[in-house]
Amino acid sequence: MRKKIELFGLRMKAAVQSHPVEVSLSVLACAMGCYDYESEGSFFDMVLQYMPVVFLFVYTLNRCCARMRRRLLYYFSALLWIPFLMMPVERSFSSTHLVSLIIVILVYLGSGWMKDNKRFVENTLFFVRSLLYAGGLSVVIYVLSGSIYKSIQYIFEIWQDEAERIIAYTAFIVFSIIFPLLFLMFNERRERSWLPSKSKLFDVLLNYVLSPALLIYAVILYLYFIKIAVLWSLPKGAVASIVVSFTAAAFILKGCQVFLTRRYYDWFYDHASLAVFPALVMFWIGTLYRIREYGFTEPRVYLVVVGLILTGAAVLFSVKRWASYLYVACWAILLLASVTYIPGMTAKNIEHISQMSRKDDPMKKSWEVEYVHISSDKPVDIRGYNTMASLRSYKMSDAARLVAENDTIAVYDEEDVLVYQKSYDGFLDGQLRKVGLSQLAPIPESVYPDLLRIDMDSSAIILEAIDLRRDSANHINYIIGSCYLKQ
Repeated sequence: MRKKIELFGLRMKAAVQSHPVEVSLSVLACAMGCYDYESEGSFFDMVLQYMPVVFLFVYTLNRCCARMRRRLLYYFSALLWIPFLMMPVERSFSSTHLVSLIIVILVYLGSGWMKDNKRFVENTLFFVRSLLYAGGLSVVIYVLSGSIYKSIQYIFEIWQDEAERIIAYTAFIVFSIIFPLLFLMFNERRERSWLPSKSKLFDVLLNYVLSPALLIYAVILYLYFIKIAVLWSLPKGAVASIVVSFTAAAFILKGCQVFLTRRYYDWFYDHASLAVFPALVMFWIGTLYRIREYGFTEPRVYLVVVGLILTGAAVLFSVKRWASYLYVACWAILLLASVTYIPGMTAKNIEHISQMSRKDDPMKKSWEVEYVHISSDKPVDIRGYNTMASLRSYKMSDAARLVAENDTIAVYDEEDVLVYQKSYDGFLDGQLRKVGLSQLAPIPESVYPDLLRIDMDSSAIILEAIDLRRDSANHINYIIGSCYLKQ
C-alpha cells in the first residue's frame, strides 16, 4: 500500500512538472471561482466557462511544442484566458461554448497527425478513459469531502453558518484543481495493459450488445426508407436525429473493430459507407425540405454541418486511400469553425439572413429567434424591509430557496414555506404588464430592474437574472435568484 501511495505521488509530481502552464491555469480558475463567490459577482464568468477550452488547447500546445524554440509559444499560452474577460456574459451552455469545446477536443486528437486508424482510435479511447477516471475519482472525492464536513458539523456542532462557503470552496478545489491534475496524470500513463483488446468486457459489449443494436437500427431505417419511397412521402422530422446517431455510431464502432479478438461483423463495417447511404439520403431530403419551408435557424445550421461531417466521413471511407479518422476530424474542425468563428457566416448570421429573406413576410417575425438576458447592476431599494435572506437554488439554513423547473417558478422562505408560485407564462406576463409591455414588445434595459423585482404584500423577491428565448412567444431558459426581503 505504501509503495502504491509513493508511486501515485511520483506520478502526480511528474504530471505537475511536465505541465506547469496547465497547473497554473487550474489554480487560477479556482482562485477566480472563489473570488466571484465571495464578491457575489460575475466578473470571471466567461473566463470560467471557457477555461476547459483554454486548458485543453494549452495541453495540446504542450504536446506539440516540445522543442525549445516552440516552447515559448506554450509558455505565452498562459495568457489565453485574458481575452475572455472582455466578452459579454452569455447564457450558459451557448452553442459557441459547446462547439468550441468540441473543436478543441478534435484539435487535440488530430495534433499527433495519426493517419493510422488504430493509433487514432487508441489515442481517442485513452483520452476518454482518462477523462472518465479523473471525473469519477473527482466526484468521489467531492462527495466524501461533503460527508466528512457534514459529520464534523453534526457531531461537534461547529461551522454551522459556513456550509455554503465550504461546499462552494470544495467544489472549486476539486473540479478546478484536482480533476485537471488527475486527468494530466492518467493521460500521461501509456500502458499496453489498458488497451481494449485486452478486455473481455469490451469484446462482449461490442460483439453482443452494440453491434446487434446497430444492425436492428439499420433494418428499421431501411424498412422506413422503403416505405417513404413506395408512398412517395417525406421523412418525419425526428428521423434526422436518429440518422445522425446511427451514422455516427456506425463509424465509431467501425474504428473499434481493430481491438476485437473475434470480429463477427466485418461484413457490415467493411461496407459502412454503403450501409449508411440510404439513411443519409433520408436525412438530406428531410432537412433540405424543412429549410426550404421554414428557413435556417441556428440549430438547423449545426444540423446541416453535422450532416456534412457524416456525409464526408462516408465519402472518405469509401476510398481506401482517404479512409482515415484524422481526415474526418480535420473536415469536422473546418466546418464547425467556419460557422462559429468567421464573421458574417456564423450560425446566428445565417439564421438572421435566412429568416429576413423569407417571402412570407407576415410570418417572418414568428420565426426569428432572439435571446434576451435580463440582469441589472443598479442598487436594490430595500427601504421598509427588516430582513434580507439570500435566494438560492438549493435548500440551506438561513436562506430562501428558488425552484425554477417544469415551467414553474416557486419561492420558499427560510422556514421552507411556499411564499410565491406561478407558471413561467403567468410570471412573465405579470412582470411585462407591470412595466407596460406586451409579450413580444422590445424590452428596453431601463425596465430590467423592475422585471427582476416581484413585489408582494409584505415581502419582495429580487432576481439576479432572467434568460429568455423569443420567437413566436417568450420562453424562459433559466432564472437566477438574488435575495428575499421581508418587512
